[in-house]
Amino acid sequence: MTTRAVLEIFEDILEEKDLPDILNKITSTIGELFGFKKVTLTLWDNNFDISYLTFYGLSEEEIKILKKRTMSKEERKLILNEKYRISNSYFVPEEDNPLLKKVLPGAPVGEWKSLDVLIVPLRVKKRIIGTISLDEPISGKRPTEKILKNIEIFADQASLAIESEKKLKKIEKLIEKLNILNLISRELSKLVDLENLFYRIPVLIRETYNLPFVGLGIFDGKNIIFKHYSTQFENSNKPLISYPERGLVGWVARNKKIQYVKDVSKDPRYHEHFKETKSELVIPILTDGKLFGVLDFQSNEIDFFSPEDILLLGSLRDQIEIALKNSYLYEKVKNEKKMQEFFISMISHDLKTPLQLIMGYSDLLGKGEYSEIIKDNVKKINDILNKARLYSKLEAGYSEIPEKRNINQVIKNLVKNFKGELNKKNIEVVMNLRDLYIQSFSVLENIFQNILENSIKYAPENSKIEIYSENGKKYIIVNIKNYGPKIPDEMKKVIFEKFKRLDSETKGTGIGLAIVKEAVELHGGRVWVEDSPDGGTVFRVKLPKKIGNV
Repeated sequence: MTTRAVLEIFEDILEEKDLPDILNKITSTIGELFGFKKVTLTLWDNNFDISYLTFYGLSEEEIKILKKRTMSKEERKLILNEKYRISNSYFVPEEDNPLLKKVLPGAPVGEWKSLDVLIVPLRVKKRIIGTISLDEPISGKRPTEKILKNIEIFADQASLAIESEKKLKKIEKLIEKLNILNLISRELSKLVDLENLFYRIPVLIRETYNLPFVGLGIFDGKNIIFKHYSTQFENSNKPLISYPERGLVGWVARNKKIQYVKDVSKDPRYHEHFKETKSELVIPILTDGKLFGVLDFQSNEIDFFSPEDILLLGSLRDQIEIALKNSYLYEKVKNEKKMQEFFISMISHDLKTPLQLIMGYSDLLGKGEYSEIIKDNVKKINDILNKARLYSKLEAGYSEIPEKRNINQVIKNLVKNFKGELNKKNIEVVMNLRDLYIQSFSVLENIFQNILENSIKYAPENSKIEIYSENGKKYIIVNIKNYGPKIPDEMKKVIFEKFKRLDSETKGTGIGLAIVKEAVELHGGRVWVEDSPDGGTVFRVKLPKKIGNV
């Protein structure tokens, strides 16, 4: 009977029942199996405070009274005394019960008195994790040695079941935290903007651990400034300042070591900021061995963080340090690109005046062969400068509010602009485009302008260029096909890189298709080249209908 009851409890664990359900099963089983009308199961935490109370056979009023009058640690020591030990359990007769204010008349020896108490400990490797208190035996007698032994065997097995369930839940929580921290690490690897990075770190960690406070403090050379933090303690957007000479944060800043305080009220280094804080974990963030800042985790529970939590958050610190280095590199590159953009803009501006003068003097020459050569070359210089300027802007981080545009109309207007070049080579443009509207930036024209320019350049005389679209749910694809020479496979991979050209003989800067790639990616799209089955080359541009969908 005992073995079968234990097996049923372990089956409940395998079925992923919650701990309260398992404790209810234990109390009801012990009551029914061994014939006790009332059973109370108490679980203790690491500090020997009550973590769970479960009842069987007690009225709601009795439960209310018991919950209000739970034993203190001192009272437990009185009851779990060698004086009352019988086997591995404890029997406290009513006349010795330290919880009683008066002793009631007793019953004959051997019979269960009204306030007798039988306490069976729940043990795991000699460590008591709680107790089972049994009262009012149906037989009216005190348990025999044989019954008591069976009760203790059941209690030992129930203890293992409880510990297994707690360990299983602990593993499940650890796996859940590992999965979430993995997601955080992946998000950190994507974040390159420093301000966004600093803001997201506290929010992500606080949501993972359900903590009242997580802060990222930055060392400014004198103090730790918590400009970026996430808290439930108080609604305040003001930066928090920690001074290196005081508090737990200050100690960590000075010593550059992780520090965990289970109970802040017992640590003289603690400097109160939130009165609700009970435990605190502070981790230093270092870059090249120098203090960058600290991560501060505060809980309103004593000894909230497990050794696994400290290990995981310590490893997350390593991810943050890598992310910070990446952010600094990104900021450095971004600044260099801005300088490049400024330099190109300055050159373009400075060249504008002399180019206008050249154009003016060419007009004075009147119409003629030399005048046309001058004008043609000035136009080419302007085109090169405009392309260099645009590419530099795109590379440095183009910023603009998107607008809804009809892609059919954009391409039709561009084809009209190329009428002269198309007529020179007698190229026909065949269009099969619907009126498709997408969110786009002003550089949308540059995408198709450069592809059309490239297609006209390589298309043979007396041929055609076909432009047709594909309409998806969240995106569109525009195809521009010409019947020029096929592009070698090795060139297809690099054709959109700057300064790359199909061959050295073809005129051009090698920057047009690089602009196409940057502008398409700005929209969140993709561009690539394919061979056409019936000859020629197809440029395919995939663009989202809404910015951010693809």
